[in-house]
Amino acid sequence: MLFIIISAVISYLIGCINPASLISGYIYNKDIRSEGSGNPGATNIFRVFGKKAGLTVFLVDFAKGLIAVLIARIFVRFFNAPYEAILFSGFAVQIGHIFPVFYKFKGGKGVAAAAGAATGIMPLTAVIVFALFAIVLALTKTVSVASLISAASYPIFAYLLGGSKSNLLFLFAASCSILIIVKHSQNIRRLLDGKEKPVK
Repeated sequence: MLFIIISAVISYLIGCINPASLISGYIYNKDIRSEGSGNPGATNIFRVFGKKAGLTVFLVDFAKGLIAVLIARIFVRFFNAPYEAILFSGFAVQIGHIFPVFYKFKGGKGVAAAAGAATGIMPLTAVIVFALFAIVLALTKTVSVASLISAASYPIFAYLLGGSKSNLLFLFAASCSILIIVKHSQNIRRLLDGKEKPVK
């Protein structure tokens, strides 16, 4: 239990680092939360400041999820921590990204951080879901649609490919997906109203 708590706290704090806010503030002298959609994430950075900034934010957010899980894996491998520490870390880094203590608990939508965590926990599932994301994005040109469909499919693939841990991985993936879908509630409203903007 101690290692679960320690790894979860470390992961949450890693998740709280927000590259969108840092890049917009220190490089562009603007607050991304006051620009575009106001979301401090890769898509909004992409729309406001361009492809390089958007890609940088995505990669850092992705790395946060992956690093958090790898730290937990070290605890499991070398300190006999339970496997669940890895899953708690993957969830905690996403929570940190969405509700960062450094930014008054107002963060991004958790997609990239969740993708990084998934890659560290179940890489085959992550590759399949990412491929699905890329296909849907190419067809619809709408990041929110790709994110929502990928999030909905994530628990399914986690269960089908989870082997002996299928039930545990399904619960983990479902928890992460619910967070993403809830954070996309405004996007869902805009999609229903036909007002969601595609990427160019």
